[in-house]
Amino acid sequence: MTVDEVGAASGAAAAFVRLRDGHAGRADPRGRAVHHPDGDEDPGASAVQQALGAGGVRLAALQADITGDNAGNGLSDPDPDDGGWDFTIPANAKAHTAAASPTNLFGAIGLGAWAAVDSGSARSPRVFVAALDAETGIQRSADADSAPDFVFGVLLAALADNPAFAQVARKRYDAKRAAFGGAVGLGTAIRDARHAGHEDGLIAYDLGWLTLGAAALDSAFPHAGYDADSGTYAGIVVDDLTSATPRFDFHDPTEGFYVTGLAWSQVASDWQGASALFDQLRTQLLDQQHADGTWGTNAAEPDDDLQATAHALQTMALTDHATPRSQQAASRAASLLLRAQAASGGWPVAANLELPLIDADIMLGLLLTQPDAITEAGLVPGTPLAGRALATGAHAVPAAPLP
Repeated sequence: MTVDEVGAASGAAAAFVRLRDGHAGRADPRGRAVHHPDGDEDPGASAVQQALGAGGVRLAALQADITGDNAGNGLSDPDPDDGGWDFTIPANAKAHTAAASPTNLFGAIGLGAWAAVDSGSARSPRVFVAALDAETGIQRSADADSAPDFVFGVLLAALADNPAFAQVARKRYDAKRAAFGGAVGLGTAIRDARHAGHEDGLIAYDLGWLTLGAAALDSAFPHAGYDADSGTYAGIVVDDLTSATPRFDFHDPTEGFYVTGLAWSQVASDWQGASALFDQLRTQLLDQQHADGTWGTNAAEPDDDLQATAHALQTMALTDHATPRSQQAASRAASLLLRAQAASGGWPVAANLELPLIDADIMLGLLLTQPDAITEAGLVPGTPLAGRALATGAHAVPAAPLP
């Protein structure tokens, strides 16, 4: 698809196209190499490709695999063989625990494996198998129907040349929508659940993924009404943002998950063509960035937050509207995330804590980053990342899609 064709597409459709076609690893003139966990580096690959490849191998190792010994922890292992991932693990972990995988993480983390394979960054076939195992896990678990699952199913269907994966996504989405009496009922239920849990910043996160999910289904099943659903979900977000008493007050930096809320509200406002609102959100988001390129969770939890940084990076790319300031912000964030990757291939959020979901969030953000814009200019000199407290915030709870 050409730039003109992307520009002609409506907001969420364009955002989905950017996700589907985003291959940031295709060109890095600096040719920087990132350590591969298997000790196998390709000096000809870009830094983004190296990071995505290493991250993909890490996700495969941490998965409760279904196919053979794809995780590399023995054919007979204690994990539940459900195709999913733990929510949290020790940073030095090398395999899934014996606990069942949360069903709301299959697609969200599977998208990290998809990013590595679809960008041509995964040098190990294990990563593709990990994506397939995640889809198998979705099919085996009837309650795996979170919004990223719908996007993942459509994207994997194209990658694997298997339309059945998109059919599964459609079936799960249709059932979930019907259970709430339609798209309006589903969207408002999610909005109200996040508000009741004092997680107002996550309203736009969940409904943003539903917007993309419906756009993905529209691309696979055109003229079935899914494009209208995208508008419904985005409209719920914009209506709240512009109401007299918004649940998520984007002018209040103390709001829970404030940066994530700002980031994903861009997707909704872009879809709705609310350009003045979008400009306010983008300015607020850029104003919150730290000097080192990261973002915090909110004003009450300002510490460098890898997940919030990944969400900002993802959504700036998904909504485009590039300016010199936003390009520099994305460059600084991506450069820092590349340097923050551990030798294991993951991104620990504390001295002894890693979340595969955040690994996948970062991988998706890097996929969408234009590599020729990545520089070291935004990094603070004399502050190597080794030993730094790059975390989800001292007290922040990471964002995960609603089940």
